[in-house]
Amino acid sequence: MGIGGGIAAYKACDLASKLVQASHEVFPVMTDSATQFVAPLTLRALTGNPVGVKSTDEPVGTLSHVKMAHWAEMLVIAPLTQNLLAQLSLGLSSDLLTLIFQGYSGPSVVAPAMESEMWLSPQTQTRLEELKRARVVSVVGPNTGRLASGRSGPGRMAEPSEIMNAVWSLTRPKTLQGRVILITAGATWEYFDPVRILTNPSTGTVGLSLSRELSARGARVIVVHGPRMEEPFWPGVEYQEVVSAKDMLEAVEENISEADTLIGAAAVSDFRPAKPFSEKQKKEQLDLLWPMTANPDIMSEMGAKYHDSKVLVGFAAETDQVLSAAKEKLLRKHLDAVIANKVGPSRGFGDSEYEAQIILREGASSHLHCSSKEELANCVADLLGTLRPKVGQKSYP
Repeated sequence: MGIGGGIAAYKACDLASKLVQASHEVFPVMTDSATQFVAPLTLRALTGNPVGVKSTDEPVGTLSHVKMAHWAEMLVIAPLTQNLLAQLSLGLSSDLLTLIFQGYSGPSVVAPAMESEMWLSPQTQTRLEELKRARVVSVVGPNTGRLASGRSGPGRMAEPSEIMNAVWSLTRPKTLQGRVILITAGATWEYFDPVRILTNPSTGTVGLSLSRELSARGARVIVVHGPRMEEPFWPGVEYQEVVSAKDMLEAVEENISEADTLIGAAAVSDFRPAKPFSEKQKKEQLDLLWPMTANPDIMSEMGAKYHDSKVLVGFAAETDQVLSAAKEKLLRKHLDAVIANKVGPSRGFGDSEYEAQIILREGASSHLHCSSKEELANCVADLLGTLRPKVGQKSYP
């Protein structure tokens, strides 16, 4: 982990801590000017490893710059200052960090941080493009916000969580390269009148976790989601917001021709008001009985049309008899796999506690027990690597 000399170096401490918590082994290497902003002892305490600064420093022994360049699986530089960017792009080697960079051949994540005028200058942009052409470099940020000068504009270093996402994405195997995956996510809203709705507690977290994992593995991902789904959304994923079950069905039908796989992770309302009101109804006007009509079953309709040409993965959220209900849906809806998860007052919707089992159509056998939404996304990605696009489907170029 390289730390350039700028006020944003304080964020490097949080980033180093997050990387260690994510089970990465981190060796901090600072420029001399960076030590004026953050003490090397701080980085050593956070990572448990010695900190290198000068070209003659030997944090891992003789020829540390050679050993570390060969040892590292990824190089993260945050903040990347204008001066440091110029040195790296020009191939200069004046300290331990630049020496390591010139001898390193793996992927890098860089997070630029500088004043707006410096960031927008033609020289800076030219140096950045030269660096990207010469190396495998993922640039994160900079964001727009308050800068060290007190002004606001582009040049603020990306947050540690954003940099972590870039690191995470680069570490994922590209097992789904060329695939196009359509995901439905979140809850739908069915309006009784302009202020009253029928919905459910789904937050769309599973759909977001899936979109992140599948995109990181190389797939083109399209997410059709219900209103006000919780962020974060992931760069590179295409998101389309809808409101009702009918809206979601229309959006799926519009996008399904591009996809080879459909994952129905949305919690779609089973019913909608038969005759919604266009104006708010006063309490005294309301009848205690509200006539309802059934919503379309999106996965059933897609299964009937595309079971011979698409990979179809559904969800079965149940409070009891989870596996038997899931297997019934698997067969009835013509799915290739179904994810059975138990839901209730303190489990499933919007809750970190999660338990799911993936059931495959072949033999209707249970497969892959997943204990968190992140683990589920990983399991589904592995599964899709074995469920290849069916005959007649074209891969995304």
